[in-house]
Amino acid sequence: SAIRRSRKRKDQRMTHTVTLTVTGMTCCGCENAVTRALGRLPGVERVSASHTARQVTVTFDEGSVSLARIREGIVALGYTPAEA
Repeated sequence: SAIRRSRKRKDQRMTHTVTLTVTGMTCCGCENAVTRALGRLPGVERVSASHTARQVTVTFDEGSVSLARIREGIVALGYTPAEA
């Protein structure tokens, strides 16, 4: 599956953890670029990226940022998230 989701209520907010399959990352520098860029988005609480596993995992508050916006952030860096 391209996307795995989990939900957790946190102080009246619903946080989601989503794992996306992402192609195009080839090194640790790519991982760092994705982690920094997505981590700057309002509502993103945690990001981890692995070029070897071809995955990006993001924990976020859906009331502050959408999954579509997170995917746009990945595309803007030149990587390709798999379709849901």
